[in-house]
Amino acid sequence: MKHPIQNIIAILLFSSALFAQDTLPSKTTGYVNFNVGDSKIKPQKKYSHQGVTLFGCNTIVSNKSIKNWSGAPNGLEWHTKNQVFTNLPYGYQIDKKTNKPYYVSKYYIASPPVFHRSEKGKSTVNTKYDIGIVTPDEFVFEGNKPVQHVYLDYNILKLMKIEYIPVIFDSSFNLLKVDVVPFKVECKDFPWLDNKLYSNAKGASGIGSLNRKVPPLTKLFLPYYEDELTTNQDKQFLDFEVTILNDILFHHEIYFKINGEKKYSINLKDFYNKHKNDKKMEIILYCEYRNELPCGCKEPTSEKQNNKDEE
Repeated sequence: MKHPIQNIIAILLFSSALFAQDTLPSKTTGYVNFNVGDSKIKPQKKYSHQGVTLFGCNTIVSNKSIKNWSGAPNGLEWHTKNQVFTNLPYGYQIDKKTNKPYYVSKYYIASPPVFHRSEKGKSTVNTKYDIGIVTPDEFVFEGNKPVQHVYLDYNILKLMKIEYIPVIFDSSFNLLKVDVVPFKVECKDFPWLDNKLYSNAKGASGIGSLNRKVPPLTKLFLPYYEDELTTNQDKQFLDFEVTILNDILFHHEIYFKINGEKKYSINLKDFYNKHKNDKKMEIILYCEYRNELPCGCKEPTSEKQNNKDEE
């Protein structure tokens, strides 16, 4: 006769297996149609294509993904419409490592600044950066075989210089095997280029990411311009607010730790001004496991249905 505890364990294991089997991976995929304008900085021949990356729950798709982009590994063509990424994950997926289900429908889109590089691929002294606007920079797939149109414009914002702030990844990233940290940037005073339709326009937002295994992506950047009206041409830093996109992180959350306090957002301008005289300026990131899936990893319709049931 089996012990009661053994029976309970067997039931739990059986139920877990059934749950994974009942949640079948979705066969439906989505499209993203990229339409790219011009850059105020003429791209160098070696870097003539523009990179783009999409971040979803437990999902990263870039221009290097042969499965999704016919022009891989090259990026997007400038001044070209209808550049389509195909086979984008949409619907329920099963994580290969944990055998746990998750839902993909929400995506964030990042595209890096345009700037001139040295022969070694690094930025040169007094490099100016063209930070473009991606519209929309986030979206949610809906319906069957959906298509999302996206526009990249690098001829809207004024050129900026950049101050880099190193990021230190706590040992928890190695323990949980997490490498990539997607984030959103919001800047209320980013100046636009004047044109016939508007002048003195300000404000922009965008998506970026860190990667602890790629050295150039282990730094956050703070844009600035030099005040030509002052003798010393003082650096005028923009009000840059960085927020970790925890809503699409699969069973983990990431946060900053500032003065011992846990924060999901950080104002880089305030941080820089406070620590600019320190011997070493760096921002520390931490990572923690969480059992509950965030909203960006759940089926949106289930939340809509719950709201209807409450009415």
